[in-house]
Amino acid sequence: MDEKKHLTPSDPPPDYETSAAEHGRAGARPPPVAPPSSSSSSQARRPPPPPGALLDLPILQFMRAHRVILASASPRRRALLGQLGLPRLEVRPSARPEDLPKADLGPWEYVAATARQKALDVYAAAVEEAAARQAEPLPPPSANGSDPAAGVDLDAERGRRDPDLVIAADTVVVTRDGAILEKPGSAAAHAAMLRHLRDTRAHRVLTAVCAVAPRADAQHPGYAMASHVEETKVLFARESDGLPDDVVDAYVRTREGVDKAGGYAVQGLGGALLVERVDGPVDNVVGLPVRKCLQLCEKVVFRQGEESDEEDEDEE
Repeated sequence: MDEKKHLTPSDPPPDYETSAAEHGRAGARPPPVAPPSSSSSSQARRPPPPPGALLDLPILQFMRAHRVILASASPRRRALLGQLGLPRLEVRPSARPEDLPKADLGPWEYVAATARQKALDVYAAAVEEAAARQAEPLPPPSANGSDPAAGVDLDAERGRRDPDLVIAADTVVVTRDGAILEKPGSAAAHAAMLRHLRDTRAHRVLTAVCAVAPRADAQHPGYAMASHVEETKVLFARESDGLPDDVVDAYVRTREGVDKAGGYAVQGLGGALLVERVDGPVDNVVGLPVRKCLQLCEKVVFRQGEESDEEDEDEE
């Protein structure tokens, strides 16, 4: 049996063509998470809540009780927020292409502008959609996301309201010579990307986060927005220190890094085989600096109009 064929998973993550096609386009919106049914067997055990569900923070209490949209199709970002006890996040990726000019903007402004574009696109679309749905009668309760006792479909009711908070993010890898890397487009490009990161040793991972919420005073432009770019430095192992070409090629065949900026997953095999050291927030490399994300959410929800000392945060 051919060794390479044997090592390629039969049911791999999204292939290069699919990953490239989905980049910059809206993915399918997943169905709402059904609440535990009251008619479930008394012997059925509910899984314990994540530890984050016990975090008694004002911003998390707000997010659990209001309509919050994650403007990203990334399952890793959704999982990071889910650990905070936010199981009912709406996932709604932006439909706009990510085609801003990298060469003109540079890495920092490119990733920041892309995150802002995603957040505003999804916020505007959700507001427009809510306005249209308010003119329609509520559908009858469904099996998922409904309160039969009250005769209300909670998901439909939520969709008739403007979003209370939209969170968007974008992640890129910046090589030592300043090139911006996103997702690999083919197996050959994937291997070449990882070899370049190995041979140049150090690179930076930039994740921009943008939070948007409606203004309480309805002042123009009608929303508050805050954004931030987080940087993490990553050092790859040397070829002579356990990362020769055959290890790189073997990792490529696992397809783990197909849908990730830079072509590797720091939280998976990529972190074990490729990465020697991480200098900065690891969750930033995964795709979302959680602490900074919550700070931005607090700012646009609770402290609208407050000036920021950070140059990379903005509010409109």
